[in-house]
Amino acid sequence: MQTSNRVRVLSRQLIWMTVLSSAASAGTLSPEFKGMVSTRNVEVIVKYSAGGSDVVTAGRKLADLPGGGLYSMTVAQAQTVAVHPNVTSVSTNRKVYSTGPAAPVYDFMPQSVQPQSPFSGFPNYLQGAGIGVVVIDSGIHTNADFTLFSSTVVLSENFSNDSDTDDHFGHGTHIAGLIAGNGFNSLRSSHIVHGLAPGVKLINLKVLDRNGISTDAQVIQAIAEAVKLKKTHPEWNIKVINLSLGRPVYEVSPKDPLCQAVEDAWIHGITVVVAAGNQGRLNSAGTKGYGTIASPGNSPLAITVGAINTQSSSNRTDDIMTSYSSKGPTIIEHVVKPDLVAPGNKLFAALSPGSTLANNPAAVLFPEKSPDYLVLSGTSMAAAVTSGAVATVLSNEDLTPDQVKARLMKTAGKLPQSTYPVSVTDPTNNTTTVYSVTNDIFTVGAGYLNLDAALQAKGKKAYTIPKHYNAASPVAVFTKDSNGVVRIRLANYSTVWGSDADSTVWGSGGSTVWGSDAESTVWGSDSTVWGSDFDSTVWGSSTVWGSSVIDKSVVTPTDFDSTVWGSDLDSTVWGSSTVWGSSPSNPSGDSAPFGTLWSLDDSTVWGSSTVWGSSTVWGSSTVWGSILGGDPDSGSTDK
Repeated sequence: MQTSNRVRVLSRQLIWMTVLSSAASAGTLSPEFKGMVSTRNVEVIVKYSAGGSDVVTAGRKLADLPGGGLYSMTVAQAQTVAVHPNVTSVSTNRKVYSTGPAAPVYDFMPQSVQPQSPFSGFPNYLQGAGIGVVVIDSGIHTNADFTLFSSTVVLSENFSNDSDTDDHFGHGTHIAGLIAGNGFNSLRSSHIVHGLAPGVKLINLKVLDRNGISTDAQVIQAIAEAVKLKKTHPEWNIKVINLSLGRPVYEVSPKDPLCQAVEDAWIHGITVVVAAGNQGRLNSAGTKGYGTIASPGNSPLAITVGAINTQSSSNRTDDIMTSYSSKGPTIIEHVVKPDLVAPGNKLFAALSPGSTLANNPAAVLFPEKSPDYLVLSGTSMAAAVTSGAVATVLSNEDLTPDQVKARLMKTAGKLPQSTYPVSVTDPTNNTTTVYSVTNDIFTVGAGYLNLDAALQAKGKKAYTIPKHYNAASPVAVFTKDSNGVVRIRLANYSTVWGSDADSTVWGSGGSTVWGSDAESTVWGSDSTVWGSDFDSTVWGSSTVWGSSVIDKSVVTPTDFDSTVWGSDLDSTVWGSSTVWGSSPSNPSGDSAPFGTLWSLDDSTVWGSSTVWGSSTVWGSSTVWGSILGGDPDSGSTDK
């Protein structure tokens, strides 16, 4: 898809002007510098204005990045650099992480997303043929599941702190298996363990080290390399990037260098699929996991995917949402996320022997003797399933990234409007916690990935937006009617991507993706958003969560603890709780790496000690700590 820089900038400006809290990120210096000691040395990403050049004279340059560079300098120097007229933003080089019992029970993932396709047990080896998928993760350990007919992995490059491209963490191989595993190593078992698109070519760009950790700069370099490879190796036909990784959100997406890199790949014709994050259980601020979408899943352009539980059944009707899948809207901008959900709980995929995750004492391996497969849970896995689906659609139809996104969302299966309990057992102490999950727009997005329906919609106008349209996820805005009932509507842009009315995606135009045209609506029948008769209602006459009113003159301050959009946009997402706002942030130090996220109780999230070390994220057992090796849900999956 060809899109001019002018259009790209206009898109960002329109989204920027529409968000409710743009004032929270005014200026070119990212918010986490607040509270840092001026003499402290930090790694920073500096972005230059369009057509600008390297104007940084302070500190030491570490690497070139698209439209900028990575530098080492003091906080005081960063503040000086930020005010230069040719500098658009200065951000810290944040750390990025992977997002993702008894004898295992097969997950039936392929059958769940292709409910009408006949399965004889063997995969369709031609699915995804002719499409290149870039896996930006912890590397890929190749084995027979990737080399049955020809080499599935056509290129491997290392951007991580490790010295090679092999997968010492174990996450990237699992992701690759969900996308393209051919099932050869499982022929001796009762179920063929395979991915959705065995016909694709995989490009292995390693960014996560053996502990599942990377940095913004490393991920940005890998994304830039994917864009370059698309041009230099047309024979691979690179059209998909899978990003099963993320980190907390610090600023609006137009200022976030990780989101900018995702957008650059998108406008170069590469569909970027991102994990939503695994923080859906967090309730420290009384938000019940809402507002926990990770970056770069907060990018309006990316396909952001939450995780659903197949319950080890091929029947889609018994599937339920996982308790850990991060929920929208996104922090600061309130972009409607996730875009859809896909299987992500206890999925079987290729094993990297001797890796950190494989050596985890709680790891579930299959088969028990001479295992070739690992069972993992998380939105990382759901993103990989979706990347396989994207590749399959693109191998059957030439679509832009926006057309693919709209296709998957418009054909997604609608989940019942219900609230239900989800039980989670902690294997360390065998205790069970029950979480309440609601199938609302900020939990399930447009619904449950249905690859069969997406393929059957080929050539159908109702499911295919024009090539010059975009499917950027809209911004949610609270409104209140004359009776004091709060509803959510989607921001009514006249245009979002283009400069004239026929480029509108949602709003007043007749051919919108998110708007009022029933034929083009994404969120449900009769153009309702899980509502009754109001075309932008979320839950009829009640709010999604929290109080039924948000007017400060009507409610007491304590009511804001459970409402969505609070009063202090400078330091809150909703309510009176700080969301990495006024609390000191220390993103690259050994202590308090992200400051305190929500701190209404003693269980901090990003914590006052190490994040993924021995400290807890919630409760008394480690979540992303030294035991679980970086996958938050491998040790506490939903039942």
